[in-house]
Amino acid sequence: MQQIIRFLVEHPEVIEKLQNGTVSLIGLSELEIKAVIKVFSESTRPLGYWM
Repeated sequence: MQQIIRFLVEHPEVIEKLQNGTVSLIGLSELEIKAVIKVFSESTRPLGYWM
């Protein structure tokens, strides 16, 4: 999970694609994907906690 979060921080354009359903995160459940989207959507600086 930490590597996925790091990747999303380095490539924020992927978050929009994830929200649109044009990309997926292999190895995460739908619930985990929704949580990741929620964290990135609700905060301008969400990842200090996760890293």
